Amino acid sequence: MLKIGEFAKLFDVTIKTVRYYEKIGLFMPAYVDIYTGYRYFNEENIERMNEILSLKDLGFSLEEIKNFSEDEIRNKIKDYNERVKDLKRKLTTLKELSFKGKEVLEMRFINDENAIGKWQLVGIAENMECAKKEEFVEDDFRIKELYLMPNGQQYWVISWTKGIIKINEVEDPYEIIDGKMYVTINSNFDENKIAVYKKIDNKEYKAEDIRIKDDINLEFIEDKNIIGFWKSIDCIFNKDNFNPEAKQYPGELYLTDISISPEAKVTISFSDGKVKKSSYTNGCIYNLCYDDTACKYELKTVGNKDYMIIEWKSGDYVFGGFVVCYYVLEKMNN
Repeated sequence: MLKIGEFAKLFDVTIKTVRYYEKIGLFMPAYVDIYTGYRYFNEENIERMNEILSLKDLGFSLEEIKNFSEDEIRNKIKDYNERVKDLKRKLTTLKELSFKGKEVLEMRFINDENAIGKWQLVGIAENMECAKKEEFVEDDFRIKELYLMPNGQQYWVISWTKGIIKINEVEDPYEIIDGKMYVTINSNFDENKIAVYKKIDNKEYKAEDIRIKDDINLEFIEDKNIIGFWKSIDCIFNKDNFNPEAKQYPGELYLTDISISPEAKVTISFSDGKVKKSSYTNGCIYNLCYDDTACKYELKTVGNKDYMIIEWKSGDYVFGGFVVCYYVLEKMNN
């Protein structure tokens, strides 16, 4: 896969243009790292961008391109797609060669008293020189707070040892200078950037101390429209892109169904056989993934079918403060 800079350079457009095309719905990245916010693009994205630019050259507006489906024009850009496919094959081969023989070693903990405590993100810089001058850039990096616990204890997707912050199994070197921590964000697909953090305190935190807990004792308000049996049909990363006719999540859905009785009893079932008992109030269901969370839901009707779109508050929410995805469920009885 290509990083956003490579993808933009391939077509001689700016990164800002790629982000804008994504924003208005012309295409979606093949993969978005939920922890860094970095975007990666595959062969289908390359083909789609080639199509967009070709249609622009033919005089189509972006709105016309967004709704375009004529096969006749697509045939005119096949030659361009073949060139891109050849480049893609070469890139894939090079990346496979670069990973051969790579050994993954278990990180051994070495203490660093200066690192223990809470750190707050100040900004993201293109390099160390810019980081020290606090010349920051706009970035989607999502690790806004770091809690470095004694003995390198892991919480969420974060652990550490002296000189290294480990985020989602990737080792990112750090150094502390004048009370600030400079973390080099490593990536196989993106240019390394510097995350700058400032020290907030020196407390020895435990995972339970830092997790977010929602208020699950809200006043009960009945929602008759939610009563019934709901079956999961998809998991989406942007609820505004909800489309019941086009499944977006390729794998097995962990949340399988939700049953809600007239007595406001909620039964939640999962693909591993786990079953949870919970409750709801109008607008949210409690403890869907983690305990002490209130997951907001929306109901939509498309044609003659009813759908529920509900937040999936996983560890990314209870420790990172952000919702990564939303489950889509279809009502199976009325």
